Amino acid sequence: MSVVAMSETVGSGGTEIGRALAAALGWEFADRDIITKAAESFGEGADEVKHATEEKPTLWDRFRQSQQRYATYVEATVLEMAARDNVVLVGRASTVILRDVRHALRVRVIASEYVRAQRIERQGLTAEAALASVRHSDHDLASRVRFLYHLDWEAPLLYDVVLNTERLNVPRAVSLVREILADERFASTDDSRQELRDRSLTASARAALLANPTTRLRSIRVTATGGAVELTGLVMSETERQAAEAAVARIAGVAGVRNGLIVQAAVDHLAHGQSRHGEERSWGGYGGGGYQRARDRCQ
Repeated sequence: MSVVAMSETVGSGGTEIGRALAAALGWEFADRDIITKAAESFGEGADEVKHATEEKPTLWDRFRQSQQRYATYVEATVLEMAARDNVVLVGRASTVILRDVRHALRVRVIASEYVRAQRIERQGLTAEAALASVRHSDHDLASRVRFLYHLDWEAPLLYDVVLNTERLNVPRAVSLVREILADERFASTDDSRQELRDRSLTASARAALLANPTTRLRSIRVTATGGAVELTGLVMSETERQAAEAAVARIAGVAGVRNGLIVQAAVDHLAHGQSRHGEERSWGGYGGGGYQRARDRCQ
């Protein structure tokens, strides 16, 4: 059992390879439907989520919190699919999101921009328009990955293998990937699967908290261990505290929620009480300066 994450460029044939690989292995396959599933799961429009994760960020995007929120939804969806094991995921930054998963095979599918342009000319584009489309798409995706993850998506160390479809056809590419998957280093273990499940629950919990208007603006830390999720941080009311716990408890696979959230009003009350107690100690003569100053004025 394993997971394959593929990064493709327009016209490189990554989707075709991924789909053929999944069919040959009898595995689940997902590419553009990752966006659809993320949008449906967290109540957002598919176009907005697609823009936030695949297209070049605008100047306004750099100041909008919604962009990171949408990316969190996609990350949660990718991790949830990967945690099921035996799946091929194409695009949607899956190679970046799964870069630390021990049993994930990360594949880069490439071809020269001129070859890719020739392939998409078949969609009815002129040679010039096809080449411009390829370059525009490459630039958009590179900009978005750099904006969201601060990474160069062409960095070699992001991938375990690179397939050049100028030199490889789909059957040969599938055969090569299957051969690599036979290596035990890409086989999931009980430990690696549990680690991925916990990462998935953590991402799903963060996404659920961002999707809920009651908890969206709060800085809530989430950790998951063995299916149990812990929430820590500050919220403004007991309503928010309970809303956070309820949102996380509804996630499939959560074995329990440890709610360590602290209500800000309780912290303020405690601090105010300590402040008043300190004043009383000072005016009562327990080492405070007030008693000594009053005595000095009388002398």
